[in-house]
Order: sequence, then structure tokens, then C-alpha cells
Amino acid sequence: MTPEIVSSPAPLEPGGSAGTNQAGVDRAAARSAFAAASGPFTLRPRNTERAPGDPTALAAALLQERHVTLELQRAILPLHEAPFDLPGLRAVVRYLPASADSRVGGDWYITAEMPGGSVLLAIGDVAGHGLDAAAGMARLRGALAGLAITGAPPERLVGWLNDLVHHVAPEHTASVMAGYFDPASRDLTWAQAGHPPPLLVRGSCARPLGQPAGILLGAGRGGYEAMTVRLEPADIVLLYSDGLVERRHRSLDEGLSMLAQAAAGISDPEQLIAAVLDALSSADSEDDTCLVALRVL
Repeated sequence: MTPEIVSSPAPLEPGGSAGTNQAGVDRAAARSAFAAASGPFTLRPRNTERAPGDPTALAAALLQERHVTLELQRAILPLHEAPFDLPGLRAVVRYLPASADSRVGGDWYITAEMPGGSVLLAIGDVAGHGLDAAAGMARLRGALAGLAITGAPPERLVGWLNDLVHHVAPEHTASVMAGYFDPASRDLTWAQAGHPPPLLVRGSCARPLGQPAGILLGAGRGGYEAMTVRLEPADIVLLYSDGLVERRHRSLDEGLSMLAQAAAGISDPEQLIAAVLDALSSADSEDDTCLVALRVL
């Protein structure tokens, strides 16, 4: 009996509502069953009988997809349980999947020492959820890690990623912030494509850094620019995905303001992440959240 991995629920019929799929399944009921599901994960045999329109069957498919996607993320993303050191930096990473009844997104990050001694720093988010988003995340993360070996400036790296999205997955979009930290000068240089700005915490103050020009990956063919800021010892730079600050009931500017208020005056990267998550995270978040806090040594 050949096993089958169910990667997504059935698509909507033309003209169908967002609440039901082709089989007439009530998605709200299915997601409730999905959130309540527990027990070991198994592959569904291809010829398993299931009643059409059964919300429990759709819930099981959603649960299985979530499990497979999380396993793929764990295989690709190095999730550190404790702080770790990079040249000139102390780093702390946290990754929070979306709420239990949501599909996993495509958040990713990179912290890596380059051959010339600089540190590659990046964080991104592929639009959508499920296996497609996880596959896009793996594609972009792997491409950036390889391209950065060339020593190309951040704006060129982001431009190449945009070319990749247009060529390989033109139906998708993604955001990214990518750059280098030079431990000798303590300069941080970065470019971005539709991604929220890094947050700088210096002493008692916290503020978003600038946002050099750049549209979402896959959204157009415009150019990208870079920006440089000189950091000081004990500064903390927080990189984060939009799942931290974006909510349906508030504007992005309001989320950024709340983020700065929560982070101000905190000098320890672990405490900073705990504080901003306490202030901004939501138990029913529909999006993943990735955070990378970097303290300058």
C-alpha cells in the first residue's frame, strides 16, 4: 500500500466561498478539529476510505501537512537553544510557529561567518503557508548562503534573489533583509526587499533603523539600495519577521512603535526577545515569527 502525503486541502471551486472547499467542508469546523487533534503522526494510505465533506479528514490532512512542514524547517534552520558567538557579536535566535490551528509559514534567517571575516546576517519571509512556503524558504536561504561567498554587496545579493524568484516561482513573493556586519569597523550594511526595518537598541533608547529602497521579491524589477550604520559596543540589533509586528487590528507603524517601547533600555539579547514577545506576541497569531537579537561585543 503506497503512502500518500497530503500537502494541502482541496482548492476552492470557482466562485466558492473561503469557508468551504470543493467537497463542501466547513473550514472552521475542520480547523477546530485540527487544533484539537493529537497523537502520533502517520502517513495516510492512498486508498484509505474517507467520507466526502468530513471535517475530521481535512483536519487530519492539515495536521499532517503542518508536521511535515515543521520537520522540513527543522532540517534546514539551525535553531539554537542558547546564545552563540559570531565574530564581534553575541546572537540569540527564537522561532515561534503560528498558532496550532494555522498552517506553518516560510520564515527563515542566516547568521554565518564569511571567508573574509565579516558576518552574513539575513532574515526573510516567503508569502503563504504550508509546504510551498517552506520550499521557497529553503530555496532562498540556500541561494543567499551560496551567493554571499562571492562577496557581492547586499543590494546585489537581494537583486539576485529577486531574479531567482521571478525565474523559479513567479507566482510567489517574499521579503528579505540581508547584509554584512564588519567586526573590525562595527559597520552594519544591509539591503532589503519589502521587509520591516531592523531595530537598534542603544542605552535607554530603541528605534527602527532606516529602510533602503527595495520592493518585495517577485513583485517587480526595480533596483535595490543599501544602507550602513556604525554600531557601538553593547548595542543590540534586532532582526525579526513581520509576524512580530503585523496584526489585522493595528497598523505596521503602531506595531513598530510598540516594539521600540518594549525593547528600550534592555541590554541583554535574551531578555530583549522575551520582552518584545511578551508585548507583541499573540496566542492566536496566523503567521510565524522569527527573531534574531545581536549584541555588539
